[in-house]
Amino acid sequence: MRVAAAMAAVTSRGPKGRDDESFFEAIVWILRTGAPWRDLPEAFGKWSRSYRRFRRWALAGRWETLRHSLRRAESKLVLIDSTIIKAHPHAAGALRRAGGQSAQALGRSRGGLTTKLHAAVSERGELVRYVVTAGQVNDVTQAGFLTECGEGEAVIGDRAYDSDALLCRLEQRGTAAVIPSRSNRKVFRVIDPILYRRRNVIESWFGRLKGFRRVATRDEKTLASYVGVVATAAFVVALSGWRA
Repeated sequence: MRVAAAMAAVTSRGPKGRDDESFFEAIVWILRTGAPWRDLPEAFGKWSRSYRRFRRWALAGRWETLRHSLRRAESKLVLIDSTIIKAHPHAAGALRRAGGQSAQALGRSRGGLTTKLHAAVSERGELVRYVVTAGQVNDVTQAGFLTECGEGEAVIGDRAYDSDALLCRLEQRGTAAVIPSRSNRKVFRVIDPILYRRRNVIESWFGRLKGFRRVATRDEKTLASYVGVVATAAFVVALSGWRA
């Protein structure tokens, strides 16, 4: 009932013929199994109908709106990190006139095509912010966006976020930075080791999110569709009541 009410709030479809719950279950089935759209069981209706509606919602940003429909308490701690997403060969082939693969957050390395998911979560494991980039993008380049939420008394991250610019920004904001120093620092900062252990919360959150095979391995050609996948999976994780 909670899902139906949330979906009804973000769509302009009338009550006639509304099949929001069946549609949502079809999307979750695809995300959980990682199966191709054509393999969607007939019990969910025509696969093409579910795909087209999912795509429309992704382009309109409705999956992100759905994720934001769940209330959460303000964070005292903001934990930032990233995870690499291996891209399936099906994800390749972005049109050059549309910017090519780089415009769709796909990067190429020796391991093949990859995408990187950068996220900020609260101490309770609730998603605060996220951004999707190509796999080769450095973590610290997205730290400014992740920490601009204005929440939290402290930001916790690993050595990848040890940047003078980020530390200065957090200091000006009055936010503590629980980020260990890189090995090439002349002066090492002292951090709270007990507080730093809370990083396991975001690692556990990534683990929950990657339980959706469509998140763990990217099949979507376009960035909009993959963002829709991530937003929907994050919505389901939050809806399940999981807390760190």
